[in-house]
Amino acid sequence: MAPPDSTANWRFVAGVSVLALAMVLPLLALLVPFLGLPVAQSALIAGALVAGAPEVLMLLAVALLGRQNFDRIVGAAKKFLFTTFFSTPVSRGRYYAGLAICLLSFIPLYVAGYVPSWMPADNGRIAILAAADLAFIFSFFVMGGEFWEKFRRLFVWEGKV
Repeated sequence: MAPPDSTANWRFVAGVSVLALAMVLPLLALLVPFLGLPVAQSALIAGALVAGAPEVLMLLAVALLGRQNFDRIVGAAKKFLFTTFFSTPVSRGRYYAGLAICLLSFIPLYVAGYVPSWMPADNGRIAILAAADLAFIFSFFVMGGEFWEKFRRLFVWEGKV
């Protein structure tokens, strides 16, 4: 039996690390407003973290891993997400908890729009509104695959039900 190729092992570890970094970078954009930079610089840095750098890092990960390993890792991640959030039916309690999170996530938006004096100033307001947006997105995953199907049907005209 031949010894393992250290170059292939190094490339695999580096490729997985770059792939993980590409997935984390957009989350780091949420921290940019707290740096206290001017608005133009904050927008440029956040835009690069969300739209530019992850794509470049994905290409680098494909180059390091090779197309076959990259497709295998992405396929395993999609399979895990699908079986965890979409294919298994959720309990009534989990569904209603997700629905409550979804509805409660609108409260900070209405407070900021109609009674802005109740909201903290500057970065506190941004943090609260960003948390409300993330809670809204999270609620879709909590409600499970059956909710995704209900949501999809809102946008598809089928004639009769």
